[in-house]
Amino acid sequence: MARLVAQAVGKDGEAPIIVENRPGAAGMIAADHVARAKPDGKTYFVGSNAPLVVNQALYAKMNYDPAKDFVPVSGMAKSPLLLVVRPDLPAQDVKSLVALGRQAPGKLTMGSAGTGNITYLAGEYAVSKLGFKVTHVPYQGSAPAIVGLMGGSTDMMFDALPSSMTQAQAGKIRPFAVLDDKRFAGLPEVPTAAELGYSGIEASAWFGLVAPAGTPPAIVERMNRGVNQALAQPELQRKLTGIGAVPMPGGPAVFAAFVQAERDRWLPVARDLGLKAQ
Repeated sequence: MARLVAQAVGKDGEAPIIVENRPGAAGMIAADHVARAKPDGKTYFVGSNAPLVVNQALYAKMNYDPAKDFVPVSGMAKSPLLLVVRPDLPAQDVKSLVALGRQAPGKLTMGSAGTGNITYLAGEYAVSKLGFKVTHVPYQGSAPAIVGLMGGSTDMMFDALPSSMTQAQAGKIRPFAVLDDKRFAGLPEVPTAAELGYSGIEASAWFGLVAPAGTPPAIVERMNRGVNQALAQPELQRKLTGIGAVPMPGGPAVFAAFVQAERDRWLPVARDLGLKAQ
């Protein structure tokens, strides 16, 4: 997703953007690198749920302050979570999954993309709201978690669409519900959780651009314009939809308000559930 947006921004006359992967520690290695970078408009961080929000509740110590060490630039895209189960699980829908989970609390296993990932937090929150318990199985990313689900190593998962949609379309995993306020165009036959009577568990994996604190407002505004012009391109919109994402346009203040709303929602949830990094 970051590469698609970067390429589109470059087409609008901006200097070429290099996307550099710095994986590890639920996004905190990359976040810390950018937090310490010179605020000259040359280095940005593609932040997401974990490094900008959730990790504050899960980790006792962080080397950066997600609220103070960055300035919001722009939202980029979001991907609603999808409740999926292994192909041979003896449940046909959310209702029967809930019944199965209540029969033997903790017997069902739930994979996730990692402890600091929204797939973990939203999954734990959702099953608590649905009224049953699971055993969490963290993986190093969504791809291996989906492989584990397809192979039967886990029973269920709340995964972001980019990594689960293709396998769901191919019948290799079974989708039960989209955790969004409307159905996703790529899986029009899959109902929302609210449609099934399970409201209040909506959740998305999202991505947005932030810069080191102290970056001049003029630079932030210029990059924001570039990103939003890219997100308005029909070609990029089609590509994002194709990987299970929808654009998140808006000015820096819009993205700042969105991130704050996510903190207000998810940090108390993580603390109430007693979730900690494993």
